[in-house]
Amino acid sequence: MEMLEEQREMAISNPTFVQNHKVMQSAVFFQITVTIFIFVISYLKPWRKKKVQAKQS
Repeated sequence: MEMLEEQREMAISNPTFVQNHKVMQSAVFFQITVTIFIFVISYLKPWRKKKVQAKQS
């Protein structure tokens, strides 16, 4: 358990870890935003339904 605490302190002070953490947070935020947008669009369906034309024979 002590080792975990020591590594956590080292990670917070490591600039590479901090940068990777920020990039990961941005990517997760983007994925969540896109997913919500897709759900909203699929629920609202702003496009009109296409009319099916009957074949005349």
